[in-house]
Amino acid sequence: MGIIKRIKKHFRRKEKLKTLNTQEIINIKFLDPSKKTILFTSRDFPTHDKDSGSNRLKEIILIYKNLGYNCILFAPHMFEDDLYVKFYQQHHIIVFVENVKFKNIYDFLISLKKIDFIWFNGPLALNLFYKKMKTILPHAKFMYDMVDIHFLRYKRAIEIEPNRISLKKKYKHFFRLETVVAPQLDYIIAISDKEKEIMSQYADKNKIITISNIHYPKIDISERNDFAASKGIIFIGSIHEPNIDAVKFLYDKIMPLVWNVNPELEVSILGNVADKLDLKLYPKFKFLGFVESIEDHFMKSKIMVAPLRFGAGVKGKIGQAFEYFLPVVTTDIGAEGMQLVNEKNVLIANDEKSFAKAIIHLNNDEDLWNTLREHSVDSLKPFSVAAVSETLKKIN
Repeated sequence: MGIIKRIKKHFRRKEKLKTLNTQEIINIKFLDPSKKTILFTSRDFPTHDKDSGSNRLKEIILIYKNLGYNCILFAPHMFEDDLYVKFYQQHHIIVFVENVKFKNIYDFLISLKKIDFIWFNGPLALNLFYKKMKTILPHAKFMYDMVDIHFLRYKRAIEIEPNRISLKKKYKHFFRLETVVAPQLDYIIAISDKEKEIMSQYADKNKIITISNIHYPKIDISERNDFAASKGIIFIGSIHEPNIDAVKFLYDKIMPLVWNVNPELEVSILGNVADKLDLKLYPKFKFLGFVESIEDHFMKSKIMVAPLRFGAGVKGKIGQAFEYFLPVVTTDIGAEGMQLVNEKNVLIANDEKSFAKAIIHLNNDEDLWNTLREHSVDSLKPFSVAAVSETLKKIN
C-alpha cells in the first residue's frame, strides 16, 4: 500500500471513530477467565449469508462457543456498527473492532495475556498474521484452516487455461503457503478426507484434521414443492473463478443442448457472479444477484446445477441444496469430498453432452427426482453439527 493510501486510510479510521464516539467497544465482558480461549483470524470478516465459506466458519465458531470456549473474532478494519459484527456480538462472541484503546489487534492480544488457540481462516489470513502472532503468543496452539487446497484449485484451472500467467503465479504463491508455511503450525484443518490425503504428502498426517462444511435440514421434506409444482433450474455462486467458469460453461455448452429438448426451461443465477460477467452475453439467464433469503428459490426450483470444471474442497452450494431437499446435477469436482453416489444422492456428469442429458432426465423423471430428494438427509449426515463437535473436542 502506497504512502498516500495509508495516510487516507488513517484519517478515514480517525473520522469513523469520532463518529462512533467510542472508548471501550470490544465486548470483553464475554471473556470468562476460567475457560479456554480461541481467536479466529480472517482477512475478510465472515458474511455468512453471502458465501458458504463464511457460513462454515460461523458454524465452527458457534460450535466452539457451545463447547464452552471464549471465542474472539478478528478481521481488519471492522467497526461496531457493522451488521455482521452485531450478529456475532449477539451470540456473545468477542469481536475486535476499531477503537481508541488498542492501536491494533496485537496490542489487544498482548493485553489478554493468554490465548490457547489461534485459528487462521484461509491462506490470506495465514500469510498476513501468522508470523507476528507467533512472535507475541509463542505458547498458543496455531491452527490453519485451509477452507480448500488453493494450490490444487489453481493447478486444475491451469489445466483448462494453460496460457494464463496469473493462474501460474497464484499457484506458486499458494503452493508455498500451503506446503511450506502451513506444516509449521500445530494443526492443519482439511475440508475432506481426500484433501487430507493430498496434504499428507507435505505435512505430518497426525496434525491434519478433517472438518468439512456443516449442514443440516432447514425444512421438513413435506414443506417443499413436489415434482409437479417445482419449476426451473438454479445455480448459486460468488465471484469465485470456478463459479464464473461454471456459468459460462452452462450457458455456452450445456443449456443449448437442453433447450433443444425443453425450450421453456428457465435458469436463475443467484449470487454476485454478475459482478464479473457481461450480462448482455447471457440474455436467456435470469441473474438475481445477492438474495437475502434463498429459501423460496430452493423450495420451488426443480434442479440445482453445479457444472464446476475446476476448484477444490467441499462445495457448500451442494450441501445447501440438500438442506432443502433439492436434487442436484454436478460434476466430479462438484461432488468431491462429499461421499455421494451417482443416481442415489446426486447426478454426476462431466462433459456438456452428459450434463445436458442428466438435466433433461431429471427434469422429466419424477421417480428419479424423488429418489434424489429422499436421499438428501443421508447426504448431510457426515456434515452434522454433532459430528463436527466430536472432532473439535479431540483437539487439545
